[in-house]
Amino acid sequence: MTIRPEKSHDKDNRSELGDSKLEEMSEFFNTRAEIYDAVHIGHVGGGMEGKNILAGFLPENTARLLDVGIGTGLELAQIFKRFPNIIVTGYDIAEEMLRKLTDKYPGKRGQLDLRHESYLTAEFDRDYDAAISVMTLHHYDHEAKTAIYRSLLAALHDGGIYIEADYMLSESVFADPEAEEQRLFTEYSRLCVQQELDSGAEYHFDTPCTVTNNKRLLADAGFTDIRKVWSVKNTTVLTARKPR
Repeated sequence: MTIRPEKSHDKDNRSELGDSKLEEMSEFFNTRAEIYDAVHIGHVGGGMEGKNILAGFLPENTARLLDVGIGTGLELAQIFKRFPNIIVTGYDIAEEMLRKLTDKYPGKRGQLDLRHESYLTAEFDRDYDAAISVMTLHHYDHEAKTAIYRSLLAALHDGGIYIEADYMLSESVFADPEAEEQRLFTEYSRLCVQQELDSGAEYHFDTPCTVTNNKRLLADAGFTDIRKVWSVKNTTVLTARKPR
């Protein structure tokens, strides 16, 4: 199989796939595990800075962290540097990405609880000081994201923090981010129908939301103190709190 890199999130997000067959989500990432780090870092706004700064938003007392869509764990280097003894529970549907993560942090295997399953249907433990998601939720619609946010809220201790670093449609890139969001969801629906895709499966196609809509969905799920704390082009970091 030919391995092609993901399209840049900093370009005009017109579909570069045309009517090419959409790939099932886990297959997409499994086949790209070997090149993922280099390609991904080079294509997203802010590069590694958007991963490294997350550690600084975690509270001083963070002992247990939930990471959904953990992939190869690019964000963990600075987190382990700041919290050498932290326990990280990570979910991902791509087994090869998890293998790369384990190889990357051989000295931290006792602190990594890696679960090869979809975070869409997982039942999280309810014992985390913080939760993060990095460049993963831009594949889902409003309903799915609200459900994920509610699950993450339930997993956190009272007062716990959630940090999301993701591809979000920004006014600095699009004149009308809301129109672009609607265009992408419409295009994804069209391709699903045209290609007769399984409605119960996940397929790789970027459908990012606007920053405004992401913040609204977090509030709808029950989070408070929602803030945009960092942004470069279409990469944005939001923080939110579970009420005490």
